[in-house]
Amino acid sequence: MQVRIAIGGDIIFGKSVSQIAAARGLGYFFEPIAPLLREADWTVLNMEGCISTRGAPLPKEYTFRAPPDLAAHLRLAGVSMVSLGNNHSMDYGATALLDTMDYLWQAGVWWAGAGTNRASAAQAVSVDFGGLRVAFVCFTAVVPRGFPAGERTPGVATLDAVLPVLREARANADALVVIPHWGDEGTTRPNAKQRRIARQLADAGATLIVGHHPHVVQGYARVGAAHVFYSVGNFIHTPRSKRARQAVLLQATLDKSGVRELKPIPLWLEGGRPIPQGSRLSL
Repeated sequence: MQVRIAIGGDIIFGKSVSQIAAARGLGYFFEPIAPLLREADWTVLNMEGCISTRGAPLPKEYTFRAPPDLAAHLRLAGVSMVSLGNNHSMDYGATALLDTMDYLWQAGVWWAGAGTNRASAAQAVSVDFGGLRVAFVCFTAVVPRGFPAGERTPGVATLDAVLPVLREARANADALVVIPHWGDEGTTRPNAKQRRIARQLADAGATLIVGHHPHVVQGYARVGAAHVFYSVGNFIHTPRSKRARQAVLLQATLDKSGVRELKPIPLWLEGGRPIPQGSRLSL
């Protein structure tokens, strides 16, 4: 049996994206890409910020908050799951993070990388595709002050929280997909910390590692038995640079032996939304 997974990058509801949403509606962002998202058996994006109308922005340079209706539009477009393990999920505080999880739950969209406490934030999402079980773990290595989940407080998952989970998740699944938020913004090469973490994840049993945060595409590597795509770039965003408008939707075909095929689908961000470009590349 084979399962096709699709993994994309950052959804960023900054001022420009919010203005486009108000003018064109939320469905506009998904029109060109939804057919590809729906092709997959399981599609994962990074929700860079909260989905809420509540909370107050934290004193940081950029804070992102999306309207509640986004959750339903994600599901309609074919998104199965989002990562909340990033440096913006707590931008409007714990209340907004809890709202985010509630809206996603109501829409039928899974999440990982954040939770009501440290244990739930680090928990794997394990999906049985009828003969092939795949576990998904998300976390952030870019950690603003006050973001990590505590023993009894909501927040995001960090590397130290998920490392103990990985081996158990891998032992109970045929494949382990890890989605880290890491790296330096704007750089097309992984830094030493990313490479070190990739080795830790591979040693813990990761089958596939797909990252984001740099807002540009970074390269592919084999680290031990793991396939690593260091950054797939943006997904919904209005970046200024051409480099940041180039992104990838990674299609991975998995079976019980591991990764059978990787196909990065080139994307170009125009008007804040991802538009597939040309043919799919095979690795």
